[in-house]
Amino acid sequence: MHEVLDSIVKLEQPAALATIIRVEGHAYRKEGAAMLLRLDRTKTGSISPGCLEADLQERVSRVCSAEAFEIIIYNMQPEEDIMWGDTIGCGGIIHVLLEPVTTALRDQLLQARERLRAGEAVVVNRSWPKAGNGNCTGIVYRLGPASAASESRNSWQAGADLIEEAGTFSTKLEPRPRAIVFGAGPDAKALCTMLPGCGFHVVVADWRTQISPESEDNSWFSVARVTGKPEELASKLQFNRNDFFIVCSHQLHYDYQLIQLALEAQPIYIGVMGSRKRIKQLFGEGTLPENVYAPIGLSIQAEGPYEIALSIVSELIQVRAAYRAKSREAIRDEGVRHLFGGWPQHPDEAAEAEAPFIAGSNAWQPGASCSIK
Repeated sequence: MHEVLDSIVKLEQPAALATIIRVEGHAYRKEGAAMLLRLDRTKTGSISPGCLEADLQERVSRVCSAEAFEIIIYNMQPEEDIMWGDTIGCGGIIHVLLEPVTTALRDQLLQARERLRAGEAVVVNRSWPKAGNGNCTGIVYRLGPASAASESRNSWQAGADLIEEAGTFSTKLEPRPRAIVFGAGPDAKALCTMLPGCGFHVVVADWRTQISPESEDNSWFSVARVTGKPEELASKLQFNRNDFFIVCSHQLHYDYQLIQLALEAQPIYIGVMGSRKRIKQLFGEGTLPENVYAPIGLSIQAEGPYEIALSIVSELIQVRAAYRAKSREAIRDEGVRHLFGGWPQHPDEAAEAEAPFIAGSNAWQPGASCSIK
């Protein structure tokens, strides 16, 4: 969603926002996943591996012209999937909200982006009244904080017949977790080609001005760059509990200082590059702290900067997922799913939720899509 928000800033043509609001069974993306479809057929983001985008794109012109939203239901269950001609085999039913990017929606998304950049999690609330009420899009938007447990997830609600009843959908948006890469060498360059695309806000830090000048053009790294020794970096960056540290300066003294300052902040992750002998020099004998991963990276027999970067990024994704799952467990209620989670799947791939989004068989036909304006 962050790349979609960044694209909204530069949007200069009619466009529609497609958001998954419910998934029954298995799907490539889950509730809250979104993509921006422009009138010139360019796109940002994804909600499928490519099987839904063409159909959604054909609807963009109509949605933008009418300034009216649509809800489209895609049935990808194996017995119906062949009707699409792609035999994709996802096995689920996907409900997509397609809405024009009006001034009201754009303003809400830009406000959300600013609050996310300030480190605040937010909830984008949508509610739509009965159809034909004269509202330009039929959707009312509200942006709120994500501090309350009741707002810490995606949630939807609709009547038995969406054409006749109102509906709501709320999406939690969280700031990108910050990955601080200490050491601006070849390892950092490889890491910075992968981390931004995996949802991390990356800061490359180094004490050597000739390697990491703050004023230098950022063409090498599409990330923030900060210069300073460990104590200066701690002051400039304000290390915190949500950070991920990657220590790869290959300078024992500065690595040690940075690690000690990072430990004080109790971050989610501290990964340290180096041999086991070097790790003992940095930490001594005994058990490493729970949030320290040393040597860094998953064991995949990696060689060279890019293979090593792959092993490190994979480990960060694994740790981030575990942290989010642990956080979700405290607030999860029966039948409600969180933005980053998934419902348990039954053997027949049926969703655990019992109530259908739209009751009755007259709203849509299997294998086809249904538009509700």
